[in-house]
Formats: sequence, structure tokens, C-alpha cells
Amino acid sequence: MPEGPSILHLKDELMPFKGKIVKKAGGYGPMPTAWIKGKKLLNIETWGKHLLFIFANGAVKVHLGLFGDVVINERKKVNRSFYLEFAQGEINGYVVSASKLKKSVEETYDWRTDILSNHFDKKYVKTLLKEKATATIDDVLMDQDIFTGVGNKIRNEALYRAAIHPQSIVGKIPAVKITKLVNEVVNYAKIFYKQLRTTGVNDFFQVYQLEYAADGSEVTMKVLPKTKRKVFFSEHRQKLYK
Repeated sequence: MPEGPSILHLKDELMPFKGKIVKKAGGYGPMPTAWIKGKKLLNIETWGKHLLFIFANGAVKVHLGLFGDVVINERKKVNRSFYLEFAQGEINGYVVSASKLKKSVEETYDWRTDILSNHFDKKYVKTLLKEKATATIDDVLMDQDIFTGVGNKIRNEALYRAAIHPQSIVGKIPAVKITKLVNEVVNYAKIFYKQLRTTGVNDFFQVYQLEYAADGSEVTMKVLPKTKRKVFFSEHRQKLYK
């Protein structure tokens, strides 16, 4: 599943369509699209893994899920689940979920939790973490209402860099280490995004999917029973707080 930096990079590529009039909109998804036709695309924004197309009469939320893709001026051999066509160019979504927001973007989203937003509030996020004192940190990092935009790559890399074992209990982690972790989440998200902008790929890993971590220690891989997602960590470097 694409993580926050990937969606932000996609937004950058779509920005030439900002201010253009939609000539045709559609897709096999359940959302009606007649309200979009003839409207100007006022802006494109993101909230974590959500891609947002904003019009004067509403906004469309697009989520790529595990297998979705959004391409520009390109057609695949399968039907489009959501698309916007302009006088020059088109945006085509495949296997994506598209829905109209019930309220405005400002009323719907809280950018204080978006790890790549200028409004990200570390102090606020740490107060949210206190409410998850009995949970494991690997689960909480994937909670999009706390760490909006975090996916498995960012989770694994941030935990390694903060030297925290993924199955540590949130309430047992020292405050200084929580601060370190929140900082590393943001730092690695920015590295991830910068790599996409400069090279088109993200492969700057210190632990994720590696046999040996950056410090030379052996990497352990486990499949979490709750989410069935893989975690990669160094028993040598990352301390377990329980």
C-alpha cells in the first residue's frame, strides 16, 4: 500500500491539472460523478494516504488501497475505477476507491497528525499516544488517526532509528524515546519523499527487508498476528519495553 510520501509525490505530478476544467468524469465505482463535469479543479491535496481533488461544489477522496494505481495520460487494458478527463490530458485511477466527502476538507481532516504536513503537531501526537498506553507501538504507528501517512516502511525504519523494539508497550517507553520516535517518523518520511522526487524510487533502508541492519546486526522478521504485516528489527539494537 502506498504510504504518505508516495501520495504526496503523486500529488506533485498531478498539479499541472490544477485550475483546469473537467470535461468528463466517471469510473465503475459507486460514486456519482455528474456533479464534477464542467467544474474547475481548484486544488489537489493529500491527507496521509488520501488523495483529494477539490472542486467548488465538493471534494473527492481517492484511496489506492493495496493494489490501486493512478496514472497520467495513460490507459491500461482494464476499466478505470475513477477518472477525470480534461481538454488536454487525463487522470486515470485503477482499482482505487473514490468517494465524495460529506463535509469540506477542513471539516473532515485534522492535519495535526499528518506526518508530512506543515501543521503536524508533535506535542498533540504525543498526547494521543498517552491514550494508547497499553497497546504495542507497532500497532499504534499504523493508526492513521495518530500517525497519518505511516505505512510499513516508515514504521520499521523509524523504530530502528529510534532503537525501539516493535512490540514494546507504549506506556512503558520512556518519554525521551517517544520524542525520538516521533522525530524519526517525520525525518524518515521526508527522506522517503525526497528520494521519490529525485530518483522515483525509495530504497534507502537501514532495516526494512534487509538481512543485516545498518549497524551490522542480524535482522529479525516476524509476521504480526493482528495485522499479518511483516516487521523487521534488530534484537541487538532495538530495546523491548514491557
